[in-house]
Amino acid sequence: MAGQISVTTSDLRRILDAVDPALAGQPGRYVPDSLLHDIAKLVPCDGVTFQVQDLGHRTHVVQGQFPDDGATMDAELLELWWPALWENCSYPQRTGDYTTVIRESDDHLPGSQAGPAWEAFVEACGGGFPKHDVMVSLPPTGSTDRRLLLWRQSGPDFNDRELMILSLLRPHIIALYRKHQAILTGRPDLTSRQSEIMQLVAMGYTNRQVARALSLSEGTVRRHLENIFTRLNVNSRTEALSRCGDMLQPV
Repeated sequence: MAGQISVTTSDLRRILDAVDPALAGQPGRYVPDSLLHDIAKLVPCDGVTFQVQDLGHRTHVVQGQFPDDGATMDAELLELWWPALWENCSYPQRTGDYTTVIRESDDHLPGSQAGPAWEAFVEACGGGFPKHDVMVSLPPTGSTDRRLLLWRQSGPDFNDRELMILSLLRPHIIALYRKHQAILTGRPDLTSRQSEIMQLVAMGYTNRQVARALSLSEGTVRRHLENIFTRLNVNSRTEALSRCGDMLQPV
């Protein structure tokens, strides 16, 4: 069939292995280092990084594919980066779409057009910029942006099959990131049902509204909340929300 894209059983196994929840807590500042290595094998590339940047406070930290954890730009380069980011790498911020996997070549999309700010940044970097890159966004927390970036110095652009693999991986990357951070920061890990309930609590739902949304009884919701408070060692919804932090951000 024309346009058919195939994924083998071996591909699926490698995808599952890359985002195995058991990897959480292994070495890696933001995500397990093994995740970056495995993604580079699933989607062949010259480099892959996990980037965390606070657009409000203008901080930018990179976890690399190899042991260069904590890499940052110098102050002069950072000053050029922020307008360049907004001009050419701000699709999720401009649209609110944090789920679509974006290629640099998708220049018809908002916030993905190269212009003078981007050209100035590339020139300051020495001009040796990747020919192709692809971005996988994670949900933001306030002004903090998180993204996985893969690039190729030469060769073909990232194709539809590779974008589909990254799209399939995305929710599992988010889950692994949250579990990994929960372990590193000492936050208790909630069950999937408890997380669902806390997501709705974070949106301001009452017990009755949570029960209706999840087809549960109010008594069941109340018991879940009691268990959550015990697990988090807190006494109120406000304290629970504070402990959970960005683990409650939507996928």
